[in-house]
Amino acid sequence: MDADRKRQLKKLGKAEVARQSAELRASLTDANPAALGDSAWANNHKTGILREKWLKKKLPLLRQKKLEQLFVVLPIVSAGWRPTLGGYIQCRTCGSASPSSIPERKFFYWATCGCGNIRWRCIGPFRRVVVRAPDQILPVTLIGRG
Repeated sequence: MDADRKRQLKKLGKAEVARQSAELRASLTDANPAALGDSAWANNHKTGILREKWLKKKLPLLRQKKLEQLFVVLPIVSAGWRPTLGGYIQCRTCGSASPSSIPERKFFYWATCGCGNIRWRCIGPFRRVVVRAPDQILPVTLIGRG
């Protein structure tokens, strides 16, 4: 690799980092619009953290309307999705968000997204997720709104 190509790749990398940082800043501002240092900011931050804790504890399947009301959705750039505890996936067809994995502590979990693309069927040790159209699944991070 020659020096010109290295410089070009370095510029591209820096531009991508700047773009992702700006996107994250915009998402965080959307989640908590109050000015930093304001008492409303602290209250909004607490509310957002409580919503994220509730999300990790209950693992609900959220329909699009409720999802947009409670959380800011930030897509994860990746080649696909891998099931992770606490992670979420979003159906591009209906906009519902579903846990990407269900822990064994959940004895019973039976949920389906709005269009039926994602279906969870868990009873005791028997766990099954059916994704009808995997190309319509997007891994996401959910940030609690304040």
